[in-house]
Amino acid sequence: MSYNFEPDDLTPVVYVAETMTIGQLNSFINKERARGNGNINTYLVVFYKKFSLPISAFILTIIAVAVSSMKRRGGMGINLAIGIVIAFTFIFFDKVFGTLAEKSSIPPFLAVWFPNIVFGILAAYLLRNAKR
Repeated sequence: MSYNFEPDDLTPVVYVAETMTIGQLNSFINKERARGNGNINTYLVVFYKKFSLPISAFILTIIAVAVSSMKRRGGMGINLAIGIVIAFTFIFFDKVFGTLAEKSSIPPFLAVWFPNIVFGILAAYLLRNAKR
């Protein structure tokens, strides 16, 4: 009797997907689609995050520059607090929308890029209104 699967097919691959390269992950997603895996959105979120994380770092850097350039009478403490609150809010949005994409009907591409779009607009606003 011959079985049509490999031992790797029996191991959980949610965390393994994060360590794959883009090419490996793309072929893995196509393989899982062909199998009819219902957990495909989890892998799509991982795939799209590979592209969105560098943009996220750039956006958060722009926000940090804009917030640090604000001059306040109380010193830099309030600017640091504002920056930390914005960073935690971004992480919260990122995690919430990633989970929504995995567990509901929100498209993974939109869920991954929505925090970048919102905070990109915030970064542009803060940078435009920063003291020169």
